[in-house]
Amino acid sequence: MSDALKIMVVDDTITYRQILSKVVESIEGTELLASASSGRTALMKMEANQPDLVFLDVMMPEMDGIETLKHIKAKYPKVEVVMVSGADKEAANITLQSLEAGALDFVAKPQASSMQEGLEQLTQALAPVIEAVHARRRKARPTPAGAPRPAPAPVATPASSEARKPRHYDAVVLGISTGGPNALHELFSTLKGNLTVPVLIVQHMPPMFTASLAERLDSVTSMKVKEAEAGESILAGNVYIAPGGKHMGVYREGGQLKVQINDLPPVNHCKPAVDVLFESVAKLGDMNPLAVVMTGMGRDGAKGVVQLRQQGAYCLIQDEASSVVWGMPGAVAEVKAADEILPLSRLGARMLELTQP
Repeated sequence: MSDALKIMVVDDTITYRQILSKVVESIEGTELLASASSGRTALMKMEANQPDLVFLDVMMPEMDGIETLKHIKAKYPKVEVVMVSGADKEAANITLQSLEAGALDFVAKPQASSMQEGLEQLTQALAPVIEAVHARRRKARPTPAGAPRPAPAPVATPASSEARKPRHYDAVVLGISTGGPNALHELFSTLKGNLTVPVLIVQHMPPMFTASLAERLDSVTSMKVKEAEAGESILAGNVYIAPGGKHMGVYREGGQLKVQINDLPPVNHCKPAVDVLFESVAKLGDMNPLAVVMTGMGRDGAKGVVQLRQQGAYCLIQDEASSVVWGMPGAVAEVKAADEILPLSRLGARMLELTQP
């Protein structure tokens, strides 16, 4: 198993260490390198044998997850770290700080009634994360001497889609996942001006976390950023984030665009799902939305973008180089539904350009 992903599990609770260890051992292409009951123990063990990936508990005594993460990233910058978080407000805030400090992603601890149920929930959550780390390792490997380099993804120029572009966009609909909190933070904190249309965002997150994300984004922009509420009116210049663990869509009532929240089953293994939002906008048929798909695992959003473009929408996607994982934007490019492929540093400016009245 020389090419296996070497994983360390760090949690102060023996039950969670056992559950995480069993999940790691059950997933093909992984090797459980070690487990540790504290951040200090983990750092000592890493001196002898460095893992590729660490699953790190957020809330631990003496040295918590974020402090341990900072030590890991300072000494072993190539080691990927995924936070394993509880589902309360404090854990959510620390988890978002951890993402800003260099963690790749996070998963929520299962709220299960048995160890078997917890195993199943964590396996569903961790398997795509492990696959994403495998993909990042493959991407980071140097190209052998003499081997042809893969061609970069083609970038459509604005002129190439001019005939499809409506004169004015009345909303931005945005889908994002892995790497999303940091990407959104950069997007809004560097935005040179305010968008004059409403922005609806689906960020794959469980309950509790989206409220914390909205608060953090609201603090870096003069636009109002909030967790969306069922039935509220959608106002120009406001940013609405789908609540974690619920789907968000839109509907019209008395001519007013409003937020729809539902608790239907996951779509694309996601809840909230980007496709749910995009398809609800497409079904209205009387909007000219700008669709944006950013960093994230999987294919959520690709089907919805196709439906939106059939209604005349225009689509921007984040490029591979600036994405933590190019799964979601890459899926849109694969079905030839991207009008422009842009680095994160250009997305905000282009969104402003395309939403001017």
